[in-house]
Formats: sequence, structure tokens, C-alpha cells
Amino acid sequence: MEGLRNKAASLLRDYVTDRRRTAVRRGVRYDARLPFDVSIHDAGKPSDHIRRSTTKRAASLAGRTRDVCENDLTLVVPSIRIGGDYLTLEDNRLRIELALPGGPVELVAAPARFEQLAGDEGYLVGVRILEMSDDDRRLYTEHLRTLTPTDRRRDAYRLSEA
Repeated sequence: MEGLRNKAASLLRDYVTDRRRTAVRRGVRYDARLPFDVSIHDAGKPSDHIRRSTTKRAASLAGRTRDVCENDLTLVVPSIRIGGDYLTLEDNRLRIELALPGGPVELVAAPARFEQLAGDEGYLVGVRILEMSDDDRRLYTEHLRTLTPTDRRRDAYRLSEA
């Protein structure tokens, strides 16, 4: 019986090890507290005219990022609603104006997940970047290069040891 348990444990160990090697890794995350404004993106308007539009701006919500990555952001917002619209609806596209030290960048993103923070701290909303102009992408990528990568798993491990 013990031999069977050892064999099962060995097979499981091999499976997990192999899975780690072949799994697609997420991009490098950077701890960054950047202010932003988010609004529901009007799909009827071309994305490259968002900033240049002189029409009245849509209702927006101010917040800050918790961390950033090449293809996604984690937003901290005080509410998950702008007026009667929920930021977190799967079909929504969000227009985000992110304030970088080199100037603002605009992007269109899709919500991927959200969770309520403890107390009155608001909500975490994870978003995937869908669209960004070439100039804004260049500014954003240059900014990422100035940041130090973060490893939340390592930080969580350190906290659990204390």
C-alpha cells in the first residue's frame, strides 16, 4: 500500500513540475501607484479620437493603480459604478486616462476581475489592455522600464514568516 502512495506522489510531483515548465507565464508586474480617470468607453467613437474630442466628457471615476504590467492593470477605485453603469460588466470597454510622469496616456481596457477591499478602501478591478495608440504605448513601455518588478508571492511569503 505504501508503494502505491509513493508512486502516486511521484506521478503528481512529475505532473506539477512539468506543468510549471510548460505553463504560460504572466508578464512582469510592477508595483505602481498612478492616478487615473476611468469612464465607460463609447464603442461608437473611434478610439484614436478619444483625446482629441472637444465634446463633453463622459462621467468618470478617479482612482489609482495598484500595479501595472505590459498588458494589464490593477485599478483601485472607490466604487464599481459610474452613474448607473457598472465598470465590471464583461461586455464593457473602459476608457482609462493614466497619468504618467512623462504625460498622460489613454487606453481602452476590458474588465477581467474585481474584488471588494476591506473596510471602505474601495474595490480592486483587474483590466486587460485592448487598445492604445502607438505613441501612448511607447510612453507606457518607457515608464515600465523605470519601475522595479514586484513579486507578490515572495512578499506574501515574507509576511507569513513574520
